[in-house]
Amino acid sequence: MEHLTFFQFNAAGSRMHKEEDGLYRHLARHFGLSECRLWILYTLEASPEPVTQTELCDYLSLSKQTVNSGLKQLEQEGYICLSDGPGRRKYLHLTDVGRALAERTVRPILAAEERAFLGLAEAERASLLALERKYLSLLSRETDQIFQSSQEE
Repeated sequence: MEHLTFFQFNAAGSRMHKEEDGLYRHLARHFGLSECRLWILYTLEASPEPVTQTELCDYLSLSKQTVNSGLKQLEQEGYICLSDGPGRRKYLHLTDVGRALAERTVRPILAAEERAFLGLAEAERASLLALERKYLSLLSRETDQIFQSSQEE
């Protein structure tokens, strides 16, 4: 087996991430949704418990402004509503119309993801997660050094 350099690894990884992003972008267009609106619906449908806007922003790694724009559109169209939680927390929920939209859009995506998951052997599933977790841990450790260094050096 040929030695894999960092540059080859980086290029192949970037291509795969772009391909995956492109796949979900294409799905959003297929369903007539913006990517942000698709990801909001996806998160609300897949989450086992109610989600706040802050949690949604964190989960999606999108700015509050971007998520708020998508939420406003979904709320105006009657797909989501807010409910009061403890303190000043507001939880996002799919309405009946929103659940019907998620059934037509998000559910087929979740089913495809599950079938792809089941296409991996049990050991492959565990290895994939373990390797991604290890790489992220190593990368986090390396970037900590960047954050600790002065910007002026």
